[in-house]
Amino acid sequence: MVRSHLVELMRRHQLRTTELARLANVNRSTVAALTRDRATRVDLTALERICTVLGCGLGDLLEIVPDEPRQNDNSPTAGAT
Repeated sequence: MVRSHLVELMRRHQLRTTELARLANVNRSTVAALTRDRATRVDLTALERICTVLGCGLGDLLEIVPDEPRQNDNSPTAGAT
């Protein structure tokens, strides 16, 4: 799973979703999806623009974390990668 640190970065720069979208010239829904960890596909150009506005690298914005096993899944392969 990919986790976004956008909320923390926006807070540090005192930016709201609409302001960041305008400054980065990306769709507001893209920024909103990233803040909620709901983005499934994001254009690399959009990520680059967001990082440029925030003065950060891609690794500061996004982090890969292991998926958590489901509570009700008792199969032997649950959570296996």
